[in-house]
Amino acid sequence: MDENDIYESIEAIKEELDKLNQTQVKIALFGQPGSGKSSLINALIGEEVANVSQETDTTITEDPYKWEDLILTDLPGYGTKNFPAESFFEKFNVLSYDIFICVFSGKFRQEDTEFFRRLQQEGKKCLFVRNSVDSMFEKGKTTEQLKEDVLNDVKKQVGTEVKVYFTSCRTEEGLDDLTKAIYDNLNTVKKIKFSLDAKAYSEDFLETKKKACYKYIYLGSTLAAANGVNPIPLVDISVDLSILTGVFDRIRKSFGLSQQIIEENKPLYNERLLTIANKILKYTTKTAITKLLEKIAKDQLEKQAIKTTLKQIGKRIPLIGQGVSATTSFVVTFAASKSYCNDCAEIATAILKDKLYTGTN
Repeated sequence: MDENDIYESIEAIKEELDKLNQTQVKIALFGQPGSGKSSLINALIGEEVANVSQETDTTITEDPYKWEDLILTDLPGYGTKNFPAESFFEKFNVLSYDIFICVFSGKFRQEDTEFFRRLQQEGKKCLFVRNSVDSMFEKGKTTEQLKEDVLNDVKKQVGTEVKVYFTSCRTEEGLDDLTKAIYDNLNTVKKIKFSLDAKAYSEDFLETKKKACYKYIYLGSTLAAANGVNPIPLVDISVDLSILTGVFDRIRKSFGLSQQIIEENKPLYNERLLTIANKILKYTTKTAITKLLEKIAKDQLEKQAIKTTLKQIGKRIPLIGQGVSATTSFVVTFAASKSYCNDCAEIATAILKDKLYTGTN
């Protein structure tokens, strides 16, 4: 590989990482006031970012809620006096959104039907959510019968049979199905970003989140090794610790593991999980990450794992910087990041399992 090939490989990785970092997932919610759109926004993000008492119809501009690169917007009412249909799409840049979610908790509204049909004409994807399913009640009817009534009403309104997601932000019913539906309707890059930022309501989605982290780790580890500005003591490697610290932070946030969350859930950990939880909290600084890299590098060198790994990935990882030394930096950096990701995934899974088992929110 000559110098031009090396340069092009590094640039390609930088471009791919930049593309991933700059990609945002934009989701617009619309529907009747009081249907729980703000609560649904909080549920999808996993943080209380939206005021659940906010009156959307008084909003005169978009009010997006941003969580990392996931942006959710509660759109004002379409075709109302304040927001007439003829100027709505241009005023709120409607076509810039990736997916739309029609949220309702009572009878389906004609205005929502009209907006959906406009979206359909533009080729935009719309998901239908009947929220607050836990409060559905009508004397003499079962919940399943009430759901069937909802499906028939929506079909009558939109003129075709569509899937309706029945959700409850209080009990978390249906949130996993909705999250998966959003994921399935995104392109490849946006699937990665959505997986990183959306809250997981099942072990399956946690696994999807972990795979998305692996992709991010691969790109970040390669760039950290390529920059190689911080020598790691006692081993012949150097990495960019600023990039790597950012990767660790992104992994931790992806799994929703703030220090408070980890500390609050310590009573449910066994001895092994407690050790893992403490490691996650420990590796938040450049100094601690440096010690982790040093340990992993020494362990792998002693086991001759580096040589074996280099043979396995030789055709896939560019020889960057100082050749084999820099590629060794990648192997160590990737191993450290992947180990950290697996630890975060294990703690997040333990918390989720306990939550599902006890039925707590």
